[in-house]
Amino acid sequence: MIEKLERALAIGAACWKVLLLDKEMLLFPIMSALALALVIVAGGWAIYTTPELQAFFQSIFDSEQPDQDPRFWALMFVFLFINYFIMIFFNAALLGCALIRFAGGDPTVMDGLSLSMRRLPQILLWALVTAFVGWVLQLLESRLKGLMRFFINLLGAGWAVATYFAVPILVVDGVGPVTAIKRSVQAVRKTWGEALVGHIGLGALNFLILIVAMPILMLGIFSFEQNPALGSGLATVGVTLILVGSVVVTTLSAILRAALYIYAVEGEMPLNFDSRLIRNAFQPDKR
Repeated sequence: MIEKLERALAIGAACWKVLLLDKEMLLFPIMSALALALVIVAGGWAIYTTPELQAFFQSIFDSEQPDQDPRFWALMFVFLFINYFIMIFFNAALLGCALIRFAGGDPTVMDGLSLSMRRLPQILLWALVTAFVGWVLQLLESRLKGLMRFFINLLGAGWAVATYFAVPILVVDGVGPVTAIKRSVQAVRKTWGEALVGHIGLGALNFLILIVAMPILMLGIFSFEQNPALGSGLATVGVTLILVGSVVVTTLSAILRAALYIYAVEGEMPLNFDSRLIRNAFQPDKR
């Protein structure tokens, strides 16, 4: 276990070195979050200023069980599709920049956005597929209980693992969702065991950030009444740490996925990565 953790942290450090070469990659998670926020604000403004929409939403959510209304699930699907499209679009741009760096290039933000625009049809289709799968899983989970709900959660986890390399494959090859899933499953099978061990290191980093940020945030909240200036300052610091940590970990995760993709699918060693780290990460667990 200690050896695995050390290797995970080492791979996380290798991703960090790549990020230092292209700090602009941090902008993609920020742009994704801003786009999501803009959609939510625009939707809320449209509802607030349109009486017909207000009446429509009130007729759904004023009921005792809105999840029994088919319109609720139709809205859920639209919401999931928009969110998945935005996240996949900017994630594809981020992965594209990481792949350019691993190929020896010097990517820019426009390089990533241009790549996503070129793959827009594939991104739309993939967002549709992922939204549908997520929608079905949520629908089933709301209807089932006990072991069946646990089984649905397992299906969701299995889907996430099986499609781990789907977006990089879409970015590089421009294939459709079915082909992307098949190739992703093949890559996951090839790298099964400790292929995703680097995410342990990223998870540990995220956990450490939360350990530091949450006490500061809570202290700010509890001290606000007695000292508003101090409370606001501490709360701001805590929230900032959480947001910055989320952006950094998201970016490092995309860099790791790009590195694993290159080794798993193309069979080449990514530049700026210790070859021993990657090879060890792909050793199957023989126990």
